[in-house]
Amino acid sequence: MIYQVVSLRSLRTQLLVYQKRLRAGDRIPSITELANIAGVHRDTLYSLIDGKRISERSQYAISKSLATIAESAAGQGSKLLSVSLSADGPSLHFGLANLNILSNR
Repeated sequence: MIYQVVSLRSLRTQLLVYQKRLRAGDRIPSITELANIAGVHRDTLYSLIDGKRISERSQYAISKSLATIAESAAGQGSKLLSVSLSADGPSLHFGLANLNILSNR
């Protein structure tokens, strides 16, 4: 499988979403496990999250690892985004935010 080179900004965004998924309780590898899968130190992931530059080799390894995890977790729903139905109507949940879809409030 061929992986495209992604920009540092895109990779940083992917890692920020990954962290949100972990906080939401999704069943995906921890940041430390992600670093082990990518073959980089976890400080490299945190450096990237903080907006610092990392080597192209690390960028490639992290990108490849995120893609592999996304493929293996494709059948699992994320707790980050969900819809629930209740007597008050449908609600959309994104992270910690809740929105009643039919409400005028």
